[in-house]
Amino acid sequence: MLIKEKLKQTKFSDSQQAVVDYMMQLGPKIKDKTVRQIARETYTSSATMIRIAHKLNYPGWEDLKNAFIEEQEYLSSHFQEVDANIPFSRSDSPMTIANRIAVLEKEAINDTLALINWETIEKAAALIGSRRIVNIVAMNNTIAQAEEFMYKMGRIQKMVIVQPPSGEGLYNGTITDPSSCMIVISYTGETGNFIRWIQYAKEAGIPVIAITSLGDNSISRLADLTLRICTREKMFSKISWYASEVSISYLLNVLYSLVFAADYDHHLETKVKRSKKIEQGRHSSISIISESQDPDPF
Repeated sequence: MLIKEKLKQTKFSDSQQAVVDYMMQLGPKIKDKTVRQIARETYTSSATMIRIAHKLNYPGWEDLKNAFIEEQEYLSSHFQEVDANIPFSRSDSPMTIANRIAVLEKEAINDTLALINWETIEKAAALIGSRRIVNIVAMNNTIAQAEEFMYKMGRIQKMVIVQPPSGEGLYNGTITDPSSCMIVISYTGETGNFIRWIQYAKEAGIPVIAITSLGDNSISRLADLTLRICTREKMFSKISWYASEVSISYLLNVLYSLVFAADYDHHLETKVKRSKKIEQGRHSSISIISESQDPDPF
C-alpha cells in the first residue's frame, strides 16, 4: 500500500490529521519544510509528527517524510502523456493507438529504471548466479515473462523452474531445495498462495526475491530482497496490463544481463557454441541476420 493511501485510511487524532492534511497538500514540496516550520504552520508539535510516523511503522518523522517525498516524486514523474490504464479511446485511429502504446511502453521502462535500487538488484543477481536452482513463482499473465527468463538462463546453463499456480514445487521439493532461491512475481504483493509458498521457503532457509509494486505489501515484507515494478495500473479498471508486463520483462532482462556479465567471457562462449551446435541449418538471405561461416572464434 502506498503511503498516501495509508495516510487516507489510518485514523488520526485532530492534531495528527492537521499534519497529514498539510503533507497531502504540499506533496513533494514538504521536502523544504523543517519540523519547526511544520509544527508552527499546523499549530502542532514535533511529538505529533513522531506519533504519526510510529503509527505508520516508521522509526521517526524524517524516515516517513523522506519515504513520502520519494513516493510523491515517483508518482509525479513519467506517464504525463498517456494513461497506463486507458491509453487509447474508441475514436483513436490505428496509428494513434500504435503510437500511444509505444509511448506507454517507453514510459514503463523509464519508470522501472527510476525505481531500481542498485545495491538491491546487484545482490539479487549475485544470489541468482550462486544458486543451482532458481524457482520463479508466477501466475496468469506473468508466467510468460517468467518463461522468457527461464529460456534465457537455460542458454547459459542456469536452471530456472517456473512454478505453476498449483504449487507443484512444494510436492516435489524443488521450492525447498537447499541449493535454490525463489523469485516471486506479484503486482499486488498480496497473492495468498504466493505468501504461503514464501513462508514454506523461509522456513527451509531459502532466500526470496520479490518483484512487486511500489509501497508496503505482504510479499515485500516477507522477501529478503525486493525489486519494484512500474506501479500505475488499477487492479481491474484497465484495458490491459501493458505497463506492468513491460516493467516485469525489463527487470528480468536486467537480472539476466547482470548474471551474464558476472562471468561474461564464459557465458558468451557457452551461449554461442551451443547455439551453433544445436541450431545447425538455420540461415537467412538477409545480410543483417545472417552470420559468416568463419571458424568458431572460441
